[in-house]
Amino acid sequence: MSTPFPQAPAPAPARSNGLAVAGFVTGLVSLVLCLVPILNNLVFLTALVGLVLAIVGLVKTRRGAPRRGLAIAGIVLSVLAGIGVLASQAFYSSVLDDVSESLDDTPTSDGAAASAEGQSSDDDADTDAQSAAEEPEPAAEAGTRDNPYGFSETVGNEEWTVDLGKPHEAWGEIRAENEFNDAPADGMEYWIVPVEATYTGSETGTPWVDLTVEFVGDDNVTYSDYCGVIPDDLDEVDELYEGGTGKGNVCVVVPAGAEGSWTLTAGWFSDPVFFRTTG
Repeated sequence: MSTPFPQAPAPAPARSNGLAVAGFVTGLVSLVLCLVPILNNLVFLTALVGLVLAIVGLVKTRRGAPRRGLAIAGIVLSVLAGIGVLASQAFYSSVLDDVSESLDDTPTSDGAAASAEGQSSDDDADTDAQSAAEEPEPAAEAGTRDNPYGFSETVGNEEWTVDLGKPHEAWGEIRAENEFNDAPADGMEYWIVPVEATYTGSETGTPWVDLTVEFVGDDNVTYSDYCGVIPDDLDEVDELYEGGTGKGNVCVVVPAGAEGSWTLTAGWFSDPVFFRTTG
């Protein structure tokens, strides 16, 4: 009896990994189409399908199935396709918004507007225009250049209460005060403004330090030049405590005729208030 030869073992059947291939192909197609308008609304779903297929294919490679690299590539492509869909849709939406705003801002002719809006819109426009014409403009704030104070009004803040007397041309007074005073330059005049100031702060104040009087001409230029030695100069008033009052004159060199406004600034960081030259 003959001894049978041992038979060679049958080769193991080759394993396939169609899911990895399908995931790669689906991810690649999704990436290619993710930037196509309208169509990319569906691409997000295909990218999601490709991602699932590629992940399952990758899991199979851990059990001995081939095409691990293809499965990883499918995952990467699917993720990139999903990102591309979101980015492209945001871009297209922004473009559409810009176009819509541009169309809304496009001016139309009077005839086109009239035909589009109808007679009722014209009536509304006429009514609005009439109402706007009848409404008076609000008055400017008191003490501004457009609405100056009169010299009879007392002004003040937290530290000073000030009365300005009416300015007047004073070269005669100044010349009599000191014979060495120079006459004003051609086209200019010396104008004196009487000042009575009461300190109302909690510490002390000095009028000639804290109070500034200037002239703003109709030429929109501020004038504050020194006149020389003047009678009853405010500079001679010393430091005042709360409730103390000082009186004196300030003098400014102004264009002949003094056409313009006067300003008073009480404090280093205060805004000037305006006074009219008459009143």
